[in-house]
Amino acid sequence: MAIDQEHHQVFATDALDQGIDIVDVSSTPAHYTGTVHLDSIPNGVAYAPDLHRLYTGNTDSSVSVIDVDPSSPTAYKVLATISTGGAGSTDLVDYDAHDHKVYATNPDDGFVSAIDAITNTVVAQIQNLGTTEQPAYNAADGMEYVPGADANTIIKIDPRRDVVVGTPSPIPIVCVPHGLAIDPATDEGLIGCGDKDNLVTVAWDFHTGTMLKAFDFAGGGDQVVFDAKAGHFYFAAQGYAPPEMAIFNASPITFLTAVPTSHHSLNVAYDEMHHLLYTIDGRHLEASLWSFPDPVFGCAGHEAVLAAEGAPRSQTPDCHPEQQAAGGA
Repeated sequence: MAIDQEHHQVFATDALDQGIDIVDVSSTPAHYTGTVHLDSIPNGVAYAPDLHRLYTGNTDSSVSVIDVDPSSPTAYKVLATISTGGAGSTDLVDYDAHDHKVYATNPDDGFVSAIDAITNTVVAQIQNLGTTEQPAYNAADGMEYVPGADANTIIKIDPRRDVVVGTPSPIPIVCVPHGLAIDPATDEGLIGCGDKDNLVTVAWDFHTGTMLKAFDFAGGGDQVVFDAKAGHFYFAAQGYAPPEMAIFNASPITFLTAVPTSHHSLNVAYDEMHHLLYTIDGRHLEASLWSFPDPVFGCAGHEAVLAAEGAPRSQTPDCHPEQQAAGGA
C-alpha cells in the first residue's frame, strides 16, 4: 500500500484483479474509485509525490509506471513497463526523490535494480544481496537502505554510484528484517522483524549502523511506514499473537500501543488529514480495506517518554487510548 497525501488517494495492490486499486480517502468513509489493470500481478508499490507517479513491482520481473495525477490527461494510465530481467518476481519498491530513482527488489534473484524515474530505464543492478525486503531512502545521509533477510543485516546503497557501501550492518538479535522506515530528522528508524519465533521490533541508528533497542511488543510482520506529521512509526505486525498494527513514537523511538487486526493485514497507509490508518481487511471473501484512527495521535515527545515510563493518564492524556479494533472502510 501507498498513499498520496496531496490528492487523498490510497493505492493497494490487488492480486485477484491484477492491478492497483484506487481508494478516495478525501472523506470518511473512504470509497473505491477503480482499478488500474496491469499485465502482471503487482507486489510492492511506491508513490513519487513530485512526479505524481506510482511504481509497482510485478511478478513477471517488471516495474510498472502509472500516472496517478487526477488532473493529467493520462490519469490512471500505465505509462511504461520496465523489465528488470530477473527469473523471479520484482517485489518491493521505493522512491528516492533526491536522485529521482526507483529501487526495486528481486528477492529470489538476489539483486536490487536502480531505475531512472525520468527516463524509465534500469541504470544499474546491485547483485549478490540474497533475499531483500522493504527498501527505504534516508534523506539524512542520502543513502538507500535495504533489509537483508537471509543474513539478518541492513544493507547501505549509495544512489550516486549504485554500489553497496561497506559491509552490511548485522542486526544483533534474530529478526529476519522485513519492514523498514526512517525518520530523517533523527537519522533513526524502525525495523519490522519478520521472524515468527522471535517476535521483536528493532529501533535502529543509521548514523552508527547499530541497534538502539529491541521491543517484544510487536513482530512477525511486514510493512513499516513513518509519518513526520504524526511523529509515529506504524508497523503491520500481522504475524504477532494476536495480529496487530503496532504504533511507535519516533523521537525517541518507544512503543505506544497496538490495534488488533488480522493475519492478512500485512500493509499499512496513514492518512494525515483524518489521522486514519488503512490496512487489508482480513475477513474471508471480502475485498476491502479496514480503517481506524491512530488511537494515540498527539502522543509524542516528552509525553510519549513519560507514558513509556508508566506515567498516569493525568500526565499523558494523549497516550492512553480507548481500546479499539480495526473496522471497515
